[in-house]
Amino acid sequence: MSRPPCIGIPFKKSPETDWVRPLRQYIARALQEDPDAYNSDCQVLQRMRQDMRGAKADETGRDIIYRYYSHLEALERRIRVGEHGVKMVFQW
Repeated sequence: MSRPPCIGIPFKKSPETDWVRPLRQYIARALQEDPDAYNSDCQVLQRMRQDMRGAKADETGRDIIYRYYSHLEALERRIRVGEHGVKMVFQW
């Protein structure tokens, strides 16, 4: 069976972004909780971003990107990002 022709589209490049510091500041300021209690969760999110940045163009890479994106969606529902929330520069 022949495959239909495909157009190759290069991946976007995503710069290094530190999630840990801004999230810890937000937790301390807005939630008034000890940010150390959430350190491992912040580190997991940071690691997921690093994994996403190095994802390959295969099924495993796709799954890594989807997993990171689903965590961002869940985070967005719980934590405000912007002037009155987590202040960080974020690019895909």
